[in-house]
Parts: sequence; C-alpha cells; structure tokens
Amino acid sequence: MTAQNLGANYVLTALLPRLEKLMPGLCDELLAGIRADKEAINMSGKLTADVEEIFCSAEKILAHSGHET
Repeated sequence: MTAQNLGANYVLTALLPRLEKLMPGLCDELLAGIRADKEAINMSGKLTADVEEIFCSAEKILAHSGHET
C-alpha cells in the first residue's frame, strides 16, 4: 500500500466512527453497498483479482473503524 493509500485509510478510519455517531446505520449501509456491488460485478463475470482486492480493502477500512464486517 502506498503512503497516499495509507493516509486515506487513516483519515477514513478516524472519520467513519464520527459519522456513524451522527448517522447511525451509515456503516451498515456502506457495507451492504460494498457487498452488493461486489456481487453484481461477480455475477457479470468481471470480478478480477485487482477489483476483489479493492472490495477487501474497503471492508478492512470499515473493520478498522470499529465496525464488524
């Protein structure tokens, strides 16, 4: 992961819990959207290893922000 990606990860990890306090259920909605998008791409036959890595990274960001994935 690049320094830029690590920086973005850090900001999101700090920001998501604060947003969740203001908007309860936000992280659940984000996670559901991530999973739905991944499934749609998979069903279309276009889920490459690189794209799957993006989805895994997004789920990890949610996990690091204190939300169970």
